[in-house]
Amino acid sequence: MKANKAPTKIYIPTILAANTVKYKEEGSIEYVRTDVFIEKAAEYLMDYEFNDSPTIADRRKRVDEFKKYMEGE
Repeated sequence: MKANKAPTKIYIPTILAANTVKYKEEGSIEYVRTDVFIEKAAEYLMDYEFNDSPTIADRRKRVDEFKKYMEGE
């Protein structure tokens, strides 16, 4: 049996007249899981911001430091 995966985003719906609920509409609040946000940011840093690093190992080290910082460690 396949385990259920948690969604990467959840939306707090906008409730309209006559109890109509709309998701992903203007005015809805979007929440992103912290781990997903950190991974996407780390991916971006690895691909674009840390290109000046001389080695891949140095880039990975900087990304790991970023992850630790974001996780509050």
